[in-house]
Amino acid sequence: MLKVLKVLEMAWLLIGVFSVVMGAYLFNLHGWDESKWFFIGALMAGIFFTFRRRQRLKFEQSEKEQKNGSN
Repeated sequence: MLKVLKVLEMAWLLIGVFSVVMGAYLFNLHGWDESKWFFIGALMAGIFFTFRRRQRLKFEQSEKEQKNGSN
């Protein structure tokens, strides 16, 4: 389960970085109207990245507590 959460976290991070890069590129070429959707996508990817990161950290903490409680 932990590997899946890490993969999803990294996927959202990569999507966010790609969106920012593409948004900046399109902003230079065509202006705000063409690039705004990429910046909105980057914002959404950042929100999902934060959500997945918190979920993974909570999962890791609960696993640690279970290990310490069973010993």
